[in-house]
Amino acid sequence: MPCPQMSRRLFSRALGMTAASVALPRIAIAQGDKPLQIIVGYPPGGSTDAFARLISVPLQQVMNRTVVVRNQPGAGGQLGASALLREGRDGSAVLAINQPDLNLAIARGNAGFKGTDFRVMMADLHESRVFLVKNDSGIRDFVHFVNQAKANPGKLSISVTGGTAQEVLAKWLIDTLKIDVIVISYKGGAEGANALLAGDVTANLGDDFVRSVLRPKTTALFIGSDRKSPRWDEAQTLQSQLAKLGHSMPSPNFLSRYGVYVVSAEFVKKDPNGYQALQQAFLKARSGPVMTDYIQKNNLTDMSLGLPGEQFEKVFSSEMSEIERINK
Repeated sequence: MPCPQMSRRLFSRALGMTAASVALPRIAIAQGDKPLQIIVGYPPGGSTDAFARLISVPLQQVMNRTVVVRNQPGAGGQLGASALLREGRDGSAVLAINQPDLNLAIARGNAGFKGTDFRVMMADLHESRVFLVKNDSGIRDFVHFVNQAKANPGKLSISVTGGTAQEVLAKWLIDTLKIDVIVISYKGGAEGANALLAGDVTANLGDDFVRSVLRPKTTALFIGSDRKSPRWDEAQTLQSQLAKLGHSMPSPNFLSRYGVYVVSAEFVKKDPNGYQALQQAFLKARSGPVMTDYIQKNNLTDMSLGLPGEQFEKVFSSEMSEIERINK
């Protein structure tokens, strides 16, 4: 079955047309002609991969430098994070990953790195989780899903991307609601979505925008945000659904996805000017017409950030504390 996520061919076609007409100011980067790698911590086809490839086009023009996007999936982002620390000490590599997935990788404590090894350079998007079933499932809303799970223990299942916040949220829901539902982990979001369409699982827990291509065949039972989504108008907030079941979330946007670009803290310490130049290049590329036109045309303004990572340090620190509390 074709991947239900945004395809590289679709992005390449759109970007090829857009980039030809874009002229952005260029920023000198200390590494000269050495290519900049964007290491994506997930397989091709998901939100993180798609937006990394999207920003790479204006970023090349801003920096006057080759930008190479490469996927390094595995272990919920651990392999990509490890690759960044190996290859990005001079600022020639940036990690495209999600928070709180990076915090989850750190919290597991078996990856050989710690939080102080990284610096979040830019927050790109804030994307809520969405919980989908097929249109013909007969399940009306999340309360109905929970009731079905209680009536049929061990019969319902949820697909997620393994080792990520999707999996943590699914298991948190199951534990909180005391229901017997199977969580099935896949290597990437595309595989998890395909499992739903193929009827291999009852539901899929994914990300709001990237799952919107499944709109004709699926129904959203909740949106994991403090507000409804313009892409899934039928979906009530998870907080409101849990309230009907006598529970609440630790926060309204609990374990939602922040798309971030991360650099090695060693690079920031050794070359603060190089870090500032690289951050400004990303921010300039992010605010240019390639990105802003795409966001507006795809109705993503409610998710758009494009801000320095330093502005989100308290948010990510608070999430880390919550993750550590859950893992106890």
